[in-house]
Amino acid sequence: MNAITRHPVRSLVIVLAGIVVGLILLAIVAARLWSADELRERVTQLASDQLGLPVHVDGDVSLRFWPLPTLHATEVRVGPAPGSGDDPVGELEAISLSMRWWPLISGDLVPETLRLDAPVARLTPGILEALAARGTPTDTGRGDPNEPLDLRIRDGEIHWRTPAGDREMSIKGLDLDLDNLHWQRPAEGEHLLAQASLNLTASADAVRLNTLHLSDVTLSGSAEDGMFATDDWQMTFLDSRGKGNATLDFRNSPPNATLEIAFDSLQLANLPEQWAPAGSVSGSAELTASLTSKVEPGSVPRHLQGEVKLSGRDLRLRGVDLDAELADYRRIQRFSLVDAGAVIFLGPAALLATKGSDFVRMLDGAQDKQTQVVQLVSDWTIKEGTARTRDVALSTTRNRVAAQASLDLPSRRINQATVAVVDRQGCPVVTQEVHGSFDAPQVEEPNLIEALLGAPIGLLQRGLAAISRGDESCEVFYAGSVTAPSD
Repeated sequence: MNAITRHPVRSLVIVLAGIVVGLILLAIVAARLWSADELRERVTQLASDQLGLPVHVDGDVSLRFWPLPTLHATEVRVGPAPGSGDDPVGELEAISLSMRWWPLISGDLVPETLRLDAPVARLTPGILEALAARGTPTDTGRGDPNEPLDLRIRDGEIHWRTPAGDREMSIKGLDLDLDNLHWQRPAEGEHLLAQASLNLTASADAVRLNTLHLSDVTLSGSAEDGMFATDDWQMTFLDSRGKGNATLDFRNSPPNATLEIAFDSLQLANLPEQWAPAGSVSGSAELTASLTSKVEPGSVPRHLQGEVKLSGRDLRLRGVDLDAELADYRRIQRFSLVDAGAVIFLGPAALLATKGSDFVRMLDGAQDKQTQVVQLVSDWTIKEGTARTRDVALSTTRNRVAAQASLDLPSRRINQATVAVVDRQGCPVVTQEVHGSFDAPQVEEPNLIEALLGAPIGLLQRGLAAISRGDESCEVFYAGSVTAPSD
């Protein structure tokens, strides 16, 4: 019987002690072979080659071997050097990359965990296209792509904007844990993430898309062979805690995305000032959305499909008395129904976070005027980027205003839109048409029925729904869920 068989425990201790001694000697040798400056140069050159962008390490670079071989660097910048006049594409306080022991002993470099502390990424469509054009990282011929990698991001920021600055997105306070990240090189024609698998948890203090602001966002999810699914979304918008879920399917080209969200008590008093003057709207509303789209740079709105619904009761609009404006046909001829209609256009407009509307101008009047909105419904369907009204109307204590519209979301244009005051039967009493771009709509003159011109002022003050059309028949303009005011 040999010594190993007779004393297995002692033999194992000797082997482990030999490994530890060897690692200590390796660390000493590495420290002597590579000075801090040489190690920094090797790291920056390798990172620059992989990213295709200059990488600068302004802080320390160190290599430690216990408990795992780990490369650590501080004050890292990606992008132009100081004095170039441009901001860095990215920067971070610290980065740590740990390696697996046993593959390293056999000569393979297999990452274990990558941690990024306080990273900031500043992206544009051009930068993303340049990174995508490089494809996958250079194959070093070492390691196993099936070995999982864990990614940790703490207190990160991501900023994205178009060169013209007309669209922008930002994420702040990002904490991200990606566990068991598997990636394999995709087949010809497949998306870069078609063979990716992972588990994730994430949170962000704030997410902003143009004028749309979300806070306290949390989610969890997983991916398997290119199919990403996130559930248990929670987020705060207009002081309402909402829920949602989403999927990203990278198995198709282009990838497909789905999104479902629901908020049950949006506080309209907190609408962004780009949408409405402060204090001009009060009350709560419900919002639900179910959307799908193909994910291609710059073409998500063109492929957008789904449903969006906003509804509320007992709302107040300050700065305008809609009923008083509609009580005199002479004032109606100067009053823009489209301004009032903008209230019920909020459904699809919120999708693209438009830069404002005539609604803002309407509510910027005398604060002693106000309108009580008894019921509001803004229900839209979207197909191939075109939003169409399904049930869009509001009622006050005396009147009912409805809309029919078709909106081209990718082009930000109004294909056709008509806003109308309707009577009890849903027939139009006053109509007004609008067309053109979201930012500069062309509004036509109001069209009044003949019965309105001869109506006594007392009848008009009861509301236009009380106008009698006699035996005149009409084509019903509105037959939705918003009921006519009672006498």
